[in-house]
Amino acid sequence: MIPSGSSLGELGIEVRWVGIDRGMARENPKGDDRRSTAGDGPLRVAIVNDYAVIVAGVRALLAPRRYRVDVVELDVQRDPEHRIDVALFDAYGQPGLGLHRVRSLVQRENVGAVAVYTWSLTEASRTAAYDAGARGLIAKTLSADALVDSLQAVASGQIVETGGFRGGVQGPWPGSQWGLTARESETLALVATGMTNRAIAEALFVSENTVRTHLKAVFRKLSVTNRSQAVARALADSSFVIRRADQGPPGQTSERT
Repeated sequence: MIPSGSSLGELGIEVRWVGIDRGMARENPKGDDRRSTAGDGPLRVAIVNDYAVIVAGVRALLAPRRYRVDVVELDVQRDPEHRIDVALFDAYGQPGLGLHRVRSLVQRENVGAVAVYTWSLTEASRTAAYDAGARGLIAKTLSADALVDSLQAVASGQIVETGGFRGGVQGPWPGSQWGLTARESETLALVATGMTNRAIAEALFVSENTVRTHLKAVFRKLSVTNRSQAVARALADSSFVIRRADQGPPGQTSERT
């Protein structure tokens, strides 16, 4: 835990430390005055991603903390409809950290704030996410309690960036049943969209050599020898198929309460 206090952070923005795992919260430099609508009740959160298994996994992580967080919506390939305090945007499978989705969420009047949930963060992706309007950059290595603490800080108007990026992550994710790591899974998901290695590298803020390393591991674990065979395996598995929320099964795609 980091003790309370303040210091001058990157870009000359005052940093106010909060009690989350190796985390920090910065006063909002953009002056956006939207605040939490939750009052004394649970925080109202929507979980957003293009894969049903991803949003379901995040909901399961938060479920034991329902007295602190009310997961109002699971939004697969669409933005929230109800008024919420924080849209927790899972960046899995999103080229360039999904900044187009972040911008879309930020522009919605019913969304109080947007936090990006990811396992990897570079200087370039950090700057791009803040420029897109994100108020939170949250690592998937955090415990459920630390995740909730971070979301509450975001809802209160602070800009939060946690520590713990690039480590182990919370599952499940598409392909975890085959032994794929989270990064290997994301690489395969982007290959399945037809992206080249160079495009995937740019999307994930990594080198092409890293992409090739991930693909070699994917081929080995799936017992295939080329991209076409790997894509065929992925598309035959329901967890890899991006489905609109109105398409129904397989899987839980959206919930409205």
